[in-house]
Amino acid sequence: MAGIRGLVRIGRVAALARAAMAAALLATSVGGSVHAQNFDENRYYQQCLRFEAGGDLETARQACLNALQVRPDFADAELALARIELGLGEYVSAENRLRRVQNRIDTAEPLVLLAEAALAGNRPGDAEAQLQSAEALLARQGNLELEGRVSFLRGRIMQSQGRYLDALDSYESAILGNPLDARYRLADANLRLRLGEAASAEQQLQSYLTLTGDDRNADVRSLLGRAQWAQGELEAANGNLATAHQLRGARNVDAQARDLRALSLIAYATGDVSGGGLALRESLKRENLTSLIRGNTLIWLLLLLFLVGAHLIGESRIASSSSLEVVEGPRAWSVGQVYGTLVAGLLVALLVTVVYGLVRHDNPLALLTPALCGEMRSLFYLTLGAALALLAWRRVQANGFDAMEKLLGSSRYAGYGLGWGLLFLAGTLAYLHYLGGGALGGFYVDLVRVSPLVVAAAILVPLAEIFFRPFAMAPMLKRYDGTIATVVSAALYALAFGAPLLLLVPMGFVLADAYRRRRCGWEVLIAQLTLHIGLLAAALLSPWVRALFY
Repeated sequence: MAGIRGLVRIGRVAALARAAMAAALLATSVGGSVHAQNFDENRYYQQCLRFEAGGDLETARQACLNALQVRPDFADAELALARIELGLGEYVSAENRLRRVQNRIDTAEPLVLLAEAALAGNRPGDAEAQLQSAEALLARQGNLELEGRVSFLRGRIMQSQGRYLDALDSYESAILGNPLDARYRLADANLRLRLGEAASAEQQLQSYLTLTGDDRNADVRSLLGRAQWAQGELEAANGNLATAHQLRGARNVDAQARDLRALSLIAYATGDVSGGGLALRESLKRENLTSLIRGNTLIWLLLLLFLVGAHLIGESRIASSSSLEVVEGPRAWSVGQVYGTLVAGLLVALLVTVVYGLVRHDNPLALLTPALCGEMRSLFYLTLGAALALLAWRRVQANGFDAMEKLLGSSRYAGYGLGWGLLFLAGTLAYLHYLGGGALGGFYVDLVRVSPLVVAAAILVPLAEIFFRPFAMAPMLKRYDGTIATVVSAALYALAFGAPLLLLVPMGFVLADAYRRRRCGWEVLIAQLTLHIGLLAAALLSPWVRALFY
């Protein structure tokens, strides 16, 4: 029994020893775990910063999320995550994070990022308020990097308001504060290129490349190529755009497609048809084809089918007749001659635009060059308006009519045109404010920069009304009924000017119906003159209106 009791005592002692050892091991493991957590959160945070600096925002976001999982109250990691989400375009989530850490970070960076999020959400007023708070804090703390970002964001706000010269000044301040940040140079060069200052844009980007030696920034090389393209330096532009395409990541297919489209147009402009076709095919492989046929393009195709259908319906209602009609005196022109005149006017406008692009920019496809298309569209449409009016006038005179009387008629209802023009002016500004740009298309005359060609377009484009209403509707009213003639006239006008069809179709229908009722060419001509001169004056006087065309 004594032996058994001894064994029991020994067992109890051993059990106590094992328990003590387990407790010691547990304490050691808990301490090690705490140390490991402290190591992991900082390691993840440093990884996040490294990936962010390298441009891999998705991996950087995951590293920051790992850091926050280990330590949910890690304010610096949440600030970095908000910054990364802004870079990824997730500004709502970023703004929520910034508001959580705003009072736990003693620098102005959360305020600057909140301004950036507000600007991304199209709230320039909120962005302005955040920037004012950031500037007040920076006046006490001082931080050149953040001051540069404040100037950059203020420039973006001014640009959205149409204050382009002030925006360029702000971008210049941002560049002086941090000349190594490519974003500031790109914003400045983009705006200069949009304003037609291609040489200044190229100089800004070349200065960045010289200063930093960073020739592997795809966005810089692409924009540099476009600036050279706008100046007719096609060989240099081709080299920079090809390099930009090679530097882009495999996931950036949209940017790759844009570069390839530009390369195809440059190749066609230099006569390299096979190279242009290859680049175009490669760009189509990187795009969703349905995205190309949407919005205004889809409406244009549907409107074309609608026009054909209107003609078929009109022709089906004409009674067949085999009798010959003897016409004495002036001869009416036919529907076929209307379409012949339209095709001739389009060809004349296209020819003038190609020749001007070749002589002025050493680029026969200047009409399709992004940095030049605003100026070239103005030339195309002013030539189209003048050509259609002259060709219609000549046809009416050749058929034996008094062109002034037949096409313009009495000025009795000319005052109605002023009212229609003011209504169209208000409708155009409302459209541009709420729906303009994007897939639905902007206005066909670009008023961001008022040049002599834009002024000429505002005066000469309205002359196209002489063709689309008095000239085109006369044979259609004779051959079809009034409804078909009105629909065809409105559709022809909208199809010829192209965009924005959501605005042009109702405008064309109103003018066609007004002419059908009163047969006053002065009315429709003055309506268009009021619209175009009004838009020109508004763009000259109001930065807000100019911003609508950007």
